[in-house]
Amino acid sequence: MNIFKKLFSKILSKKRTCMENEILEEPEIIFELIKKYVNNDYTINVSLPSKTDKIAIIASGSSYHCAAIAANFIRENVHCPAQAYYASEISLLKNFDVDDTTLYIFISQSGETSDTNTALNIIAEKTDNTLAVTNTKNSTLYINSKYKMLTYAGKEKSIASTKAMCAQTYCILLIAAKLLQSKFIPARTFIDELLCVPEYITNAFNKREEIKKYSNILINYENAAILASGMFYPLAKEGALKIKETSYINTTAYPTGEFLHGHIAILNKKCAVIILADSNNLEYVKKILSSINKNYKTDILIFQSEQNFNITDAYIIPILSENDIEFLFANMVLMQLLAFETAKSLLRNVDKPQGLSKIVK
Repeated sequence: MNIFKKLFSKILSKKRTCMENEILEEPEIIFELIKKYVNNDYTINVSLPSKTDKIAIIASGSSYHCAAIAANFIRENVHCPAQAYYASEISLLKNFDVDDTTLYIFISQSGETSDTNTALNIIAEKTDNTLAVTNTKNSTLYINSKYKMLTYAGKEKSIASTKAMCAQTYCILLIAAKLLQSKFIPARTFIDELLCVPEYITNAFNKREEIKKYSNILINYENAAILASGMFYPLAKEGALKIKETSYINTTAYPTGEFLHGHIAILNKKCAVIILADSNNLEYVKKILSSINKNYKTDILIFQSEQNFNITDAYIIPILSENDIEFLFANMVLMQLLAFETAKSLLRNVDKPQGLSKIVK
């Protein structure tokens, strides 16, 4: 049986799946977005309302994780109140406030996500400040929003969203740059970081052999936890979703510090741990590792933003990032690859996971 399994695995490895191809397309897609939206004088070619005091970003699935990453970033760096909402919750909120100084951003790859379009219909009755971020021109979301931004990601055939998620996140960060410029806040350094994203992603591809090594460990677990902080926490949720929907490993994301408040008890059962360790959550990471070493036995993978963390007893993948944007996109790609390689080792159909479907136009 093992001989046939190894032979089948070798046959599969010679043919790239849609998911793998779509991950590898991401640098090219970002280059296309740069050409479309970043002018030579560093202005951002996106139309927004003349007055924006707050941001509400509404989406579902992976697009929601993009929304949550962006909301965190905008609050911290644009000094503008921003909140992410699950599209499916909008119709259930009896007192969802809508006003003319909030920009409502709706994210959907297909532009046909039912929950997202329902939320748009509710909000569009009260304001024109609606912006669609979608991959599909002339979709329902695109047509019914006043402001529009295409992600130019191309058709995504795999069920698991990879290149679409990457493109959406980049588009929302371009909107953040536009907001900075509208507030006359210097944005050139931030835009320089955005211009380097194709390079950041390409550098992450170079870690693929290290990812494969850990994926061969992860396949021995039925449960996994991913820990991260700040705007990287919704990225951890996205990583958990990718592993869950492609490998069927029960994977859950936790804010790093919160893991110590009872959640660490899940390690009493066999559970792998993955940590996004940046300079902001280093002390929590050290506390967690100390507790794990004293009380539990598990395999730990750490995506590390700096070399001088001095962390032992774990698998380390260093990401020598100079800024949050580099750490964000590097980890996004690495977790997509981790999900892909793990599913591949388990002989899952990564393009069509069992029981899942999505609209692609």
